[in-house]
Amino acid sequence: MNDTDCLFDDLLCRSLSLFHQFRLYDDCVEEDNAFKALREAEKIVSNTRNGICVAKLGCVIECLAHRFYIDDDTDGVLGEVDTFLIKFSKGLKHPSAEAFVASLWMGEYFLLRLKNPKSRTHSRSKKMVSKMLSFMADMLHRPEKQKELCLSSNDVFEETVDWVKEVCDMHICEKQMVLLLERLYSLQEKGMLQQGDGGKNTLRQQIWDFYY
Repeated sequence: MNDTDCLFDDLLCRSLSLFHQFRLYDDCVEEDNAFKALREAEKIVSNTRNGICVAKLGCVIECLAHRFYIDDDTDGVLGEVDTFLIKFSKGLKHPSAEAFVASLWMGEYFLLRLKNPKSRTHSRSKKMVSKMLSFMADMLHRPEKQKELCLSSNDVFEETVDWVKEVCDMHICEKQMVLLLERLYSLQEKGMLQQGDGGKNTLRQQIWDFYY
């Protein structure tokens, strides 16, 4: 993770934390600071047009809507994010650890979109969740592709399994889920996962803790 990615994740984590503090203590200053951190993150997305960052920001916005910090009808706000990520996903062709992580973040984003009862784009979101499941499973299909992904860590493995469990709760894409899990566990059994130094992604953990 480069310096920009670290700064971006820190801004989103800070925003979620401040929104939580605002809800606990009814402190408008915390709310203002939370929105400031969110706006700074939006500036980074605008400047970098990085697909992973776009997906992360979208996840945070859906979390805030779910907890009624902002309007829970997010179709208007996230319409451009949907379009951007759908286009971005079409460029993910070559197997790599980075492509796998990007797919995971996009999968998490569209799963949150699917969970939003106010969204009118459930069909599109479901299609994208299915696409990400299939894409990740395909990346693990051939031995040469698995070799590329041995650079990925056990933490990414666990985070992917956690996400698949969330998808399972929606009772969708069952065949793709089973296939991805089979190939993930096969990768683990072959010892092709490195032990990560930093643990699970802090932002991802905070997003799901905040959501529930």
